[in-house]
Amino acid sequence: MLNITVRANAANPCLVCGTGSKGCSRTDDGLHLCRGEPRPGWHEVSKQPDDLGFRYYRREDEQRVSQSKPKKPTPPATDFAAVANQGVAELARLPQHREELADDLKLPLEVFELFRLGFRNINSDSGRFTIPERDGNEAVIGIATRTHPQNGKVEKKRMKGSKCGLTIPCQWRERPGPLFCVEGFTDSAAMTAGELCAIGRASNRHGAELLAVLLQDWPVERDIIVVGDNDRKPNGDWPGKLGAETVARKLAELLDRPVRVALPPENVKDVREWLTHPDTAFLSWSERGEKLSMLLIATAVPVDPPTGLPDDAAEGNPTSDKRPEIEVCTEEHYVNAQATTALVRETDIYQRGGMLVHVVEQHADSAPDDVVRRSAGAPVVRELVKPLLRERFTRMATWFQWRGKEDELRKVSVHPPGWAVDAVHTRGHWPNVPYLEAVVTHPVLLGNGTLVSTNGYERKSRLLVMMPPGLSVTVPELPTREDVTAAVDVLGDVIQDFPFETPQHRAAWFAALLTPLAWFAFNGPAPMFLIDANIRAAGKGLLADVAAIIITGRRFPVMSYTNDKEELRKKITTLAVEGERLVLLDNLAGAVGNDVLDMALTADTWKDRLLGVNRGYNGPLNVTWFATGNNVQLGADTSRRVCHIRLESEKERPETRDDVTHQDLRGHVLQNRGKLLAAALTILRGWVMAGKPKHGLTPWGSFEQWSNVVREAVVFAGLPDPGETRLQLQSMADRDANAMEGIIVGLAELDTHNRGMTAAEIVTRLKEDSSRSAPVADLRAAVEELCGKLCGRLLGYKFRHFARRNFGGKMIDKASSAQGKNRWVVVVASTKESGHHPHHRNHPTPEPPTNSCDGGDGGHVSAESGLTEELPVVAPKGQGRLFSNYEDQMLPD
Repeated sequence: MLNITVRANAANPCLVCGTGSKGCSRTDDGLHLCRGEPRPGWHEVSKQPDDLGFRYYRREDEQRVSQSKPKKPTPPATDFAAVANQGVAELARLPQHREELADDLKLPLEVFELFRLGFRNINSDSGRFTIPERDGNEAVIGIATRTHPQNGKVEKKRMKGSKCGLTIPCQWRERPGPLFCVEGFTDSAAMTAGELCAIGRASNRHGAELLAVLLQDWPVERDIIVVGDNDRKPNGDWPGKLGAETVARKLAELLDRPVRVALPPENVKDVREWLTHPDTAFLSWSERGEKLSMLLIATAVPVDPPTGLPDDAAEGNPTSDKRPEIEVCTEEHYVNAQATTALVRETDIYQRGGMLVHVVEQHADSAPDDVVRRSAGAPVVRELVKPLLRERFTRMATWFQWRGKEDELRKVSVHPPGWAVDAVHTRGHWPNVPYLEAVVTHPVLLGNGTLVSTNGYERKSRLLVMMPPGLSVTVPELPTREDVTAAVDVLGDVIQDFPFETPQHRAAWFAALLTPLAWFAFNGPAPMFLIDANIRAAGKGLLADVAAIIITGRRFPVMSYTNDKEELRKKITTLAVEGERLVLLDNLAGAVGNDVLDMALTADTWKDRLLGVNRGYNGPLNVTWFATGNNVQLGADTSRRVCHIRLESEKERPETRDDVTHQDLRGHVLQNRGKLLAAALTILRGWVMAGKPKHGLTPWGSFEQWSNVVREAVVFAGLPDPGETRLQLQSMADRDANAMEGIIVGLAELDTHNRGMTAAEIVTRLKEDSSRSAPVADLRAAVEELCGKLCGRLLGYKFRHFARRNFGGKMIDKASSAQGKNRWVVVVASTKESGHHPHHRNHPTPEPPTNSCDGGDGGHVSAESGLTEELPVVAPKGQGRLFSNYEDQMLPD
């Protein structure tokens, strides 16, 4: 509480503001209360004014006089070095106690002086020996005490305030041989008596940090051996052994050098018992020490290296005692970090797309309802689900807990806790766990011309190569032009009987074959390779399988196509997660193409939510897409993403052909797979080693990088440009564009005065016209092709979609918007009149659309219209319809 002693007035103004009229005052401890502006030299100590507006100030050079009760002084820390010296002096005064201890421990008297052993009297009947414990700088940080044996029992304690430390004898560095880190004072004293270099740690599993400081300059040529105890329990627990391994492993990590572990001979509990055993008592202490040193060195084994990676002795034996130990405790972050680090011991675990994965072989042929139908033996990437991760945890580490009272702690084996499994599984990134880009069963070419062809994980390319045994692929180091030409002939032999429509379509098959082999030599996606024909049984599936067998040694994995975008998205996500490299969309029928497929064809990564869990996949989509069908109808956006391989057979029943070169073509290809694979790789490598020459090819949007490698290599090999096939396919596939061309021609003849017509007027004229004249019939057919039926609303929607697009030098545009109706007119494509430009349109307030197809040209359009990229938006209440987007809410024409 503040005690006001002086109030400011005119005769005695405030020292802070210099006035005496504001009610200022000061307290008895020098604190000034002021409502004015402070003068220099005053320091404000309040953070905000009080209720009356006062602030609190002190002189800048004044310290506050504390009114609080003085604190009780903190007692000084115990000087344990002084306590140790007092104990040594007391023991010198009472040498009989030292002689009694020597008899009890069977150790020579002089060894106690090296450890600065002392004695403290408690009363006339009892006392305690004092043993100084030291830190890594050999400073005394605590005092351990030990009583005389009474009724066979020895009481061991530490003085209050003591820290656990090391028992270090004098001149320990001068002793030869390895350093032995033993447990406790008596073992270290016994080994010191045997003229060995020994240090005692406070307990079986502590002291590694202190030892690391002490031994930071220990010569590398001198071993460090941590010695445990033979105290194995009937239930299998072995505290001495496990404690020694724990200390050794931690010490190896801190020092970044090898540390070994040893145990005393089996017939004794610890090293002191061996050194004082009657069987060795006839030897001198130096002879005993030399013999024990030889036994420990011979049986010492190294702990795991600091990197956590398995050494040569532990490879192939995941259940070896060299596994790291993980203590389960409440420090969950520490336990989870140890478990994550231990993952590197499992050499077949990878990370991919934010998941832990492993690679398995398909055990049997896929079921018909599987997303991808693949043959048995095919490698598949699978997520390492939590139950399997928990199982792996027990292979890569031993899990334990300390249980019991502090003086009788015992190590108990436990299962990996569920919270650790969950935390590690959902991390999303795991340091040092290798990243898996893809699994390949064939050699692949990298951008520098290097072939990745050795089985196993290739760290630079992040590929796992799993070629079957016996496959031999020989590719010239520097292929010549003759080598490339011969390679084309080898591959041409197996496709010589297929009726390609043009040489360009044949070259497209070569591009399809080379694409998976060169996938990691370019960035970005590749087009889909569509093999279609004019008739069934022309050989589409067989031609696809020839490529698949050469590449993978198996027939194509098959996936069914669906126009259901949600279902298709789920299937593509499954492909990405499972690491599929080749996929065949077999027997396409009807209209093919939507925005989900288009997105997959122009992407080499995929991001989507995983089915059934609240997690996502964000990783590679390394799929080369193939498709087959008869006269396949593609959407315009899909067709530009397709490289076309067209077969045209003149036979009515192509399946009855008997004039083929290889009757069992699939078997022939499989038998000669190595030779055929080498030929394909020779073409690619020959192009790379020739300097990657360019041939002035027409750009292919979205697939530039693929074109710069695969198309260029195909043309380099003397084949036509496979890109030419897409132009014809696009003109065939864009049915809406073809229909619009017909509509523009017919509308120009129907609207002879070029005044413009609404979509509804056009449909009405077509329905009412009975002349059956050629222009009207052609226009009617074009509208039905474009819209599916005569419907003013659909026709108006199409007109807005294609407004001002060039069709053969002409385009359709709005002539005017009057009374809420858009009038459409045909203009020359180069016309730039302001009245026809879309930026000069006037859009009146929209009227609600009607449900009649002939009442206007707005409204919802189904997916069959081909405009699948429009997003539905709910209409205002009462209208009961969906608009395709905001532009659909414009007035009917």
